[in-house]
Amino acid sequence: MYNPKIDALIEGWREEIYETLKGWIGIDSTLAAPAGEGKPFGENISRVLALALSDAEKMGFAARSVDGYAGEISLGQGEQTMGMLAHLDIVPAGDGWTHDPFGCERENGRVYGRGVQDDKGPAVAALYAMRAVKEAGIPLKDGVRLILGTDEESGMRGLRYYKEREKMPDYGFSPDADYPLINIEKGGVGIALSAVSAGEDGAEIPIYEMNAGVRANVVPGTARAVVGTGNVSVDEMKSRLAGMGPEKMSYRINVTPLDGGRAQIEAVGVSAHASLPHLGLNAAGLLFKALKAMGAGGGIREAVAALADKFGTEGDGASAGVKTDDAECGPLTCNVGLLRFDGVKLEVVLDIRWPLATNETEILGRMAMALSGTPLSLRRAGGHGVHHVPKDHKVVKGLLEVYHDVTGLPAYPIAIGGGTYSRMMPNTVAFGICFPGDVDTCHMPDEYIDWEKFILSVKIFAHAIEKLAGE
Repeated sequence: MYNPKIDALIEGWREEIYETLKGWIGIDSTLAAPAGEGKPFGENISRVLALALSDAEKMGFAARSVDGYAGEISLGQGEQTMGMLAHLDIVPAGDGWTHDPFGCERENGRVYGRGVQDDKGPAVAALYAMRAVKEAGIPLKDGVRLILGTDEESGMRGLRYYKEREKMPDYGFSPDADYPLINIEKGGVGIALSAVSAGEDGAEIPIYEMNAGVRANVVPGTARAVVGTGNVSVDEMKSRLAGMGPEKMSYRINVTPLDGGRAQIEAVGVSAHASLPHLGLNAAGLLFKALKAMGAGGGIREAVAALADKFGTEGDGASAGVKTDDAECGPLTCNVGLLRFDGVKLEVVLDIRWPLATNETEILGRMAMALSGTPLSLRRAGGHGVHHVPKDHKVVKGLLEVYHDVTGLPAYPIAIGGGTYSRMMPNTVAFGICFPGDVDTCHMPDEYIDWEKFILSVKIFAHAIEKLAGE
């Protein structure tokens, strides 16, 4: 069914593929300040982009930089263009490594290094897949283009710049996620809730400040409030925690006396990604419940009680009126990601990921109704629609067929709450590079790839080009 020359060529390039990957991994391409013309994201990102384009040119491809914001590597021309989207920037290596994060070290069938999985490794795999198709002499009906972004980890500015100036391919995939294939990325909307305190004078337990979260897309693992203790003892506060409800989460609340007649209330939850709130426990929601049970707050008491009642630790938006689900995408998720209160203004930022069964307008309307009668005001704080390529689309059907034929594994589309480069291009899905059951080491110490599975991915990508763009 597929040209056997492809696999033979790739097998013969094993060491060359490794050396190419080693060169790209050896450059610490984390985001930095602009370093002059054509270097918008710093010297090292410019270096790795130049190296990647040079490697492509040596293979006989047309390759160019788009003002240092992205790279473009092309094979052939046709009525349409198939695209592959990858990126060369990385997150900082951080601490805790037992291997050199920029050494591309090999050990026990693994290759270690920052970016080997996310996303320099997949970019190298896509490049060698193109080379295999070219050198095997596969006739193409469509052009093929590998686009290399330079700022995926910090806002996708590189690919956005490219998209504003160049015609995007007509269809394709991004090898920056999981197999078998991701054809749905939930829509997302940020919602800011706010209230203003009428003052804490005369409050039994005044609230002076509250804080939780560092980013809206993360379930807060801790949340803290500073309250006054002038009228209620710390022991009495602790005894009131029994009123937190059936969750019996009072053991996760710490009450610590402070100087000046104050106390710190700390809620200890479990951090997780906002798209998977069921894997965590929202500390901000715990804090709201604890403060409500204590009867804390004066001018902000009703707002805190509303937050406890409408959101708490649910994660699905049920009490806020927005719970929904569908068979293809799964449930809506609702995360209280950020909490700030300075004694006057309270602000909470929600991260909501929504499935095909609803839409942003419906979510905003239902939540506004649920919050009517509370002191909380609501405003939209950014968002995006669902990215959906139907499961009967030629890209989905073709890639799943290739995946099954090459690996022998079950092939099926999946939906995620996160986002990938796929939404930047029409008719595009996320395809690879992690197999079912693999440990996702992206952004972690000792990030690695299994070398045999990596070579298998090169073959999968090559046959995907053959399947979708071939005559």
